[in-house]
Amino acid sequence: MTARVLLPTVCLIAALGWAARGHGEVATMTDAGRDASGSRMTRRQMLTGVGAAAVGGLVVGGVGGYVIGGGDEGTTTSGGGGGEPIKIGSASPVSGAYAGDGQEMTRGQELAVEAINGNGGVLGRSLELVVADVEDLAPEKMVNAARRLTNEGVAAVFSGYTSTSSTEYDVYAEYGAPMFHLNTFQPNADYVADNQIPNIYHSCPTEVWYGPGFILFMQRLIDGGMWQPSSESVAVISITIAQTVREGIQSLGWEVKLYEQVTAPLTEWGPVLAKVRADPPGLIFHADYIPGDLASFQQQFRSDPTQSLMYQQYGPSIPEYLELAGQDADGVIWSTVIGTLPDEIGQAFKDAYGEKFGAEAGLSQAGGQYDLVHVWAQAAAMAGDPADFEQVNVNLKRTIYRGVSGTYRYKPGELTAIPYPDAVSDPSLGMPHLTFQIQNQQQVLVDPQPYVQGEFQLPEWL
Repeated sequence: MTARVLLPTVCLIAALGWAARGHGEVATMTDAGRDASGSRMTRRQMLTGVGAAAVGGLVVGGVGGYVIGGGDEGTTTSGGGGGEPIKIGSASPVSGAYAGDGQEMTRGQELAVEAINGNGGVLGRSLELVVADVEDLAPEKMVNAARRLTNEGVAAVFSGYTSTSSTEYDVYAEYGAPMFHLNTFQPNADYVADNQIPNIYHSCPTEVWYGPGFILFMQRLIDGGMWQPSSESVAVISITIAQTVREGIQSLGWEVKLYEQVTAPLTEWGPVLAKVRADPPGLIFHADYIPGDLASFQQQFRSDPTQSLMYQQYGPSIPEYLELAGQDADGVIWSTVIGTLPDEIGQAFKDAYGEKFGAEAGLSQAGGQYDLVHVWAQAAAMAGDPADFEQVNVNLKRTIYRGVSGTYRYKPGELTAIPYPDAVSDPSLGMPHLTFQIQNQQQVLVDPQPYVQGEFQLPEWL
């Protein structure tokens, strides 16, 4: 029997969530960064005004107010509201090599909880965030976190990563509550589809889109005369995602001069760089995702650079990367299949994050986790009871939600987010696959339209 959280039904919903996007309260999302006078919103205004709109038309009755807790193992974030708090879970790496990512995850979740609680909670009840540390992402740590959170009786679970073996998925499937994650690993999505799991939401496009998306971008640079490769060749440094790049670039007639698989974390790149320098490629595609690894590689590369365009996947989205790489990062291209957009909605989120935490938000996990708590809150309010897991999951499958990271819409079967422009041509129906370039220590979005902030600049080492 599927386990249930015994939570009483309170209050009503005002509109049919996903069908109401763009109407009523939700229309205020377009003005998320400014108040009625045109002035930029404060964090408080954002949390108590825009936060309500972000939940998508649900009534959040009850008493306002909020209290923010810490982010360590076992801590909670809670707020005011009528009735017993609704617990939601965070399975995040708050210690170890991935703690930089984990901090982004829990901060995004905490900010969403504060925003929702500041508007009276969900169905009049406050949210309480329970954090379980998954440390080094080992499968047994993931399983332990899943068991701990489901034993806590959470109404939903939010995570940045999952195990590559999907080991913990059976725990969540048996429990029945929605589980959301941002792990790009395609076999995770295959596991959900093959086992017909109805409640695990792969809330970003999978790794298979990194290769095709980058190749489209690369071709636009060449066709537009913005970059002429020194040779039609690539060196691929891979953990998991780069196989699609290898296959895609070979289909263009390019040569793969090096395909080096490494195990993260890794900071000494001398042997790999020796191979790159022995036969320099036109492009280096680096698929490690730990910021410290990528920063070390870039610093060592810049000591004796080859005539190679540098792409580093995802890791530079974490603020730690720029702190570590410094000026050596200038010119690097990187991308993410889920990232905070540089529009009014995204800027309002970044302002609120900066005011609360005294730091700049990363461009991927923080915004994604913030969105996902709101996606779930909308579906739970529509169901009329967060404990009605079956109806909440039905509502999630009907969702089209525009958050700070773009549009969340789940592909049937896999329950993955659908990428724009890689899979759909309508940006209102897909999650934008964003490509940034670091220019003068700033992150500049260079692709795709209509989100572009600036133009690609040829790196100085070229």
